[in-house]
Amino acid sequence: MNMQRLMQQMIWYLRQWRQYTGILAIAALVLLLLAGALYVQKLKPIQKDLERRELSLLEAARKLKQATASTSATASTSATASSVAEERLPQSNQFTAFLLKLNALAEQKHIVLQQSDYKATPEVGGELLRYGLQFPANGTYPDLQQFIAELENMPGVRIENLSLSRQQIGEAMLSIQVQMSYLSKVQP
Repeated sequence: MNMQRLMQQMIWYLRQWRQYTGILAIAALVLLLLAGALYVQKLKPIQKDLERRELSLLEAARKLKQATASTSATASTSATASSVAEERLPQSNQFTAFLLKLNALAEQKHIVLQQSDYKATPEVGGELLRYGLQFPANGTYPDLQQFIAELENMPGVRIENLSLSRQQIGEAMLSIQVQMSYLSKVQP
């Protein structure tokens, strides 16, 4: 009987809760419900997204570890691969021919090359020679895009820095500043 009486009292108190609590308790209850809804709608999805990203980062780290392990296993073949890469590099005496090819390509793509500066630096104990080139140019965006794409396909060429600018927003001609390097083998 005690249990039944206790249940009746609890039910009676629950029916009378508004009289005992007051306006501040009701406001607190509304705020708690609002905080719970915000947690479920906003924070829970963010938390799940962070967990998903963490798992993808862990997976990427695991793949990198496997890749480095496989690279160390193929270290014996890397000497052969580097000699093949050096065979594809142009000879250092072909730099003038490269400059002529660069100018012909620019002319073909309707690019106006301005003064170019270059500097040669030896690398790999003097076995390779890297020419650093820097030049401004002008042209339309499609022409510049094709020009850069064809430059990147040339053996020994690497675009290191590229900046585009335009004088007026509606102007078709772009100004470009190219910094690139040309790697070549030194003749024995």
